[in-house]
Amino acid sequence: MKFDKNKVFPYPVLRPYSDDYLRSEFQVAVEMSTDGTTVEMSLAFRVSSDELSQEILKGNAQYVATVACRETYHRKVKSSKDSSFNICFSEGQLRGEIRVDGFIVAIKKIDEFKCTDINPEFGRESFQYTPGDVLAQVETTVFFIDKDLFKPVTSVFDLVSKDSLVAGEWRVSVDEDHVQIQVPPDLKQSIDSARNSVPHKIVLLNSIYFSAVVHVIQHLKDTHDDYESRKWSRVIFRQIHNLGLDIVTTDAYLLAQRLMKNPMLALNHYVLKDQE
Repeated sequence: MKFDKNKVFPYPVLRPYSDDYLRSEFQVAVEMSTDGTTVEMSLAFRVSSDELSQEILKGNAQYVATVACRETYHRKVKSSKDSSFNICFSEGQLRGEIRVDGFIVAIKKIDEFKCTDINPEFGRESFQYTPGDVLAQVETTVFFIDKDLFKPVTSVFDLVSKDSLVAGEWRVSVDEDHVQIQVPPDLKQSIDSARNSVPHKIVLLNSIYFSAVVHVIQHLKDTHDDYESRKWSRVIFRQIHNLGLDIVTTDAYLLAQRLMKNPMLALNHYVLKDQE
């Protein structure tokens, strides 16, 4: 069932944009990971209504997740009494836009459901549910799946040599499919050599690469560039989206930290602590 905020149910359903319940909330957190071949989706449900939780504990209802991929036509449904569970997909089953819907669904007949948080406008003290009835629903979560989205964001950055730059100077170009970090030839040689050392790589991530990531994010924010126009912009925008962040309202340097998995942690572990 697709989420439709305008849909009307003949009984109370805990969902966004509805006042069927006055204070209770129902949420699901979705995270994805891959080993290069399979994709694992981790789901964690949270419902603040004790009465709905009790129906699950009594075996009358379950958490349900539906995953649909428009590009491959693949669809999977999984239900569980546990509030956290994983769904695995083999290579090729998911690609492009993925839509995830979460529910609490009755699996047995519930004769007299009572909850003090239900809007009194229903005018009833108890409700009856039959197997298949939706008790709670979250708004659809949209993800994008692509091999590049699971790679480090720096995979769409290329370090290139540029003869016209003076010593110590560097530039960022966003005109190609990959972002180009342009440096003088001697600096390019030094950086290439530094990649063989883990501490040196961490320093590079926290300096030239972090600055370049902040720059291109700010470029997207300032120019409202077409996010589909180049590979680097697609990857960065979709990674930000998959993290549940808003490119418009979140500062570029904060987005860069999340995309690069807080590189200062690695700097502290591999470089700064060695100086103590």
